[in-house]
Amino acid sequence: MAWKRYLTSWSRHHRSGGFGIHSPYAYQFVRNVWRQPLPYYAYGDLGLLIDTIQDGTTRQQRREMDLIDEREARLLFRVTNFFNPQRILQLGLATGVESVAMLAVNRESRLHLYDPQLEQNALALRVLQSQQGRAEFYDDPLVAVDEVLEAAAPSMMALVNRPVDEALLLRLLDARCVLVLRNMNRNKPVSALFDRCCDYMPMGQTYTNGKIAILNPNPKLQREDFMLWL
Repeated sequence: MAWKRYLTSWSRHHRSGGFGIHSPYAYQFVRNVWRQPLPYYAYGDLGLLIDTIQDGTTRQQRREMDLIDEREARLLFRVTNFFNPQRILQLGLATGVESVAMLAVNRESRLHLYDPQLEQNALALRVLQSQQGRAEFYDDPLVAVDEVLEAAAPSMMALVNRPVDEALLLRLLDARCVLVLRNMNRNKPVSALFDRCCDYMPMGQTYTNGKIAILNPNPKLQREDFMLWL
């Protein structure tokens, strides 16, 4: 995967400036969401949270706990801000920073979090204390997906941190739920899920840098895939 990202680096950088993008929707998304240079109000708190975790851990520990880097955390916030989902599904917990980034957008949004080992993740539990009352926890991904879909919210987004059953993601795409997949460069099963979702989507757009991907199954959009630079 690393050599593929190296070979596509120039084209991804070029495309990230909006060059060669003919879809007005995709152009605006890439320029104003993916590569938005202006600061947002949540950046300071996210940066402080990540710095606090970094100060108390080694590089190896941060890798093992899957601490999201600040650029990716900011992107996750911007994507959530753009789609403004009322219901957020998270499949797999890392340090909780991702959850905080998504919930920072809208005080009315709710998080449905699946992680069977949540009770063993002391760091994430401390981070999530600030989100008490806004999150539901599950040890079965099927139940989590069912409850999100049954809520019939006008907008939904799902963050995939770990491999899950492909059928669950296809159900979410059918329900027009925006998907965000992380760790594609380090986790082949997640990368394979992205490829399968791309093959499955009849309409809509995807954006990726080979590490993180956003899939928007909006049926009003022509089917297109964009390789970008973050």
